[in-house]
Amino acid sequence: MARGTLRTKLKEYSEITKVGPILRRYFIIGAFDGALTVLGIILGAIVAGAGEEHRSLVLAMSISAAIALSISSLVGAYEAERVERKINQTTLEHAMLAELGETHKEAFTFASLASAGVHGIAPLIASLVPVVPFLYMSFVDAVWISIIITLSFLFAMGAYIGRMAKEHAIFSGLRFAAAGLVTAIILWLLGATR
Repeated sequence: MARGTLRTKLKEYSEITKVGPILRRYFIIGAFDGALTVLGIILGAIVAGAGEEHRSLVLAMSISAAIALSISSLVGAYEAERVERKINQTTLEHAMLAELGETHKEAFTFASLASAGVHGIAPLIASLVPVVPFLYMSFVDAVWISIIITLSFLFAMGAYIGRMAKEHAIFSGLRFAAAGLVTAIILWLLGATR
């Protein structure tokens, strides 16, 4: 299929299914989950007493969690979207008293696959970026930089959403970052009680 034809087809599928907002939601949900999951692993390791000698363990746990979360998100989103699209297709066919054409069926399949792909890749990206400092820095420095990266990422994502919703971007960003900060505080307090 020629590049222009593929682009035209994808645009048509997107218009039929109105998949854009769904992709945006799945990216935000997946990225938020990924960022907080790895933040939880890193902080959990610290409050449990991890140090320089546990660097490879923290890396392995973070990467494993990122992969597991990504696969879980991908499969879960695909199955949820596949069922919803099937219900929508059946409802439309009953309302029209006719079977949908191939283009509509292809569009529904495209929407399910695109949704699953976005929901699968978002937590992977958001999970792995905060782990990078552990490859290049001392363990303690990497922990602090990872926390800063995660909170900055959450802030940027919240600000983006705020801008899209025509809300104050800074407040929206702070709301997202606050979720990460509250998570960090709770984990830190749990570690202090052990």
